[in-house]
Amino acid sequence: MYEELHQRILDGRLPAGADVPDSVIAKQMGVSRAPVRDACNMLVQAGLLTKRLNYPYQVRRWAQKDLGELNLIRWGYESAAVRHLVQTDQPLEGVEQALAGMDAALERRDAAMSFRADLDFHFALVASAGFPELTRLHRLIGERILLMPLPDNLPPYLLEQQRPWHQEILDVLAESRRSADPGPIISCLSRHMLAYRVVPQEGHSDWSSPGPLPQS
Repeated sequence: MYEELHQRILDGRLPAGADVPDSVIAKQMGVSRAPVRDACNMLVQAGLLTKRLNYPYQVRRWAQKDLGELNLIRWGYESAAVRHLVQTDQPLEGVEQALAGMDAALERRDAAMSFRADLDFHFALVASAGFPELTRLHRLIGERILLMPLPDNLPPYLLEQQRPWHQEILDVLAESRRSADPGPIISCLSRHMLAYRVVPQEGHSDWSSPGPLPQS
């Protein structure tokens, strides 16, 4: 039950803001309301649903203003993962498929597809470290980002630069592995994940590309 509702949220069948009435879902699935409520409560804990008294469950709306904090949390998890990867020769499984997804998104000029491929790349990077709980926690944060609406004024270069930015991460990780020094890849992830700026202006957002972090 949890997996079914979880997948409906992630693939957009239950979009952000949608009501999730447990009685209707139970009838659709031919089960009692109890397992549906249990699954919904788990999704509340995962940050994908909300619940108010006397109202149905609702798919949570994560706002663009939350992106900076969520990326900071993701960066912490990813830094831990790449520190481990630098010390091992574990293969990076799934990253090439994510890069191919970015290429396909660019060909179709599909921003939503591109951002999903971006998250898939980072999911694969962390999963390659081989720590199930780290992978689970990191994915929980990324899935919240999937529920954010894309800004309506994304500049074209974001689609065009997705592949080069992520290829740079792989190149720097390879360099860090050769030198057994996690510093370069940690710095690279910092530039990539923490330098986005989302500035609401009259209902819009301005995005900047990854670049040097401001000096404290």
